[in-house]
Amino acid sequence: MNPSGGPISAGRLAEQLGESLPAAESIPAESFALVERVRELVRAVVMTDVSPAERDAAAQRIAEVTDALRRRRRTQPIFLVRHADGRVESMVQAGSGRLNPQAPPIEWIARPTEPPPGTEPVPVEVHARCRFTVAHAGSPGRVYGGVLALVLDEVLGVAARAAGASGMTVALSVSLKGGTPFDVPVDVFGRFTGRDGRKSFASGEVVVDGVPTAEASAVYVQERPRA
Repeated sequence: MNPSGGPISAGRLAEQLGESLPAAESIPAESFALVERVRELVRAVVMTDVSPAERDAAAQRIAEVTDALRRRRRTQPIFLVRHADGRVESMVQAGSGRLNPQAPPIEWIARPTEPPPGTEPVPVEVHARCRFTVAHAGSPGRVYGGVLALVLDEVLGVAARAAGASGMTVALSVSLKGGTPFDVPVDVFGRFTGRDGRKSFASGEVVVDGVPTAEASAVYVQERPRA
């Protein structure tokens, strides 16, 4: 999807597609309902203790549904939409894609609209909330550290993009400060912290009851200008 053939960020792709992006409001409610049912299925599979025969029967029914969903497929594993305020959302990416049942169920509390392309970055902080589940568990009662890294990469990347400094992740440093529980609301913050040429910097943290349980910093690199 990149005319130059090189790597491209979702933000740059959105710039190229412009007004041809579909409206976020065009996604039917049934699409989100399907995602939630699949998430419930995953949680049920993680915790089930039914008999082998019941597992086999369930697997056959799931295979039938999978075959039905495969009958029509998009040509690319990316789906961008544009909101009425101009904000672009990537619907199936792994960090927070609302049409990807594998993505953690992130809810955006504060997510400013990115400024017009070509403008100077502005200070921004974003705030997300997530209720992790047993599907994200690591050690007993805690969210797996790699899942927290995934969410922090997403939230910090959104902070950079909302600041007007989009790019691709080239470095992510995560420090785990304590256990992050699942089945409770968890806050995730990210902020744009600066820019040096094509490099942009962001930092953030996972917070539970006012106490940081994970902290991260990231570096993003903007694609080279097209010739």
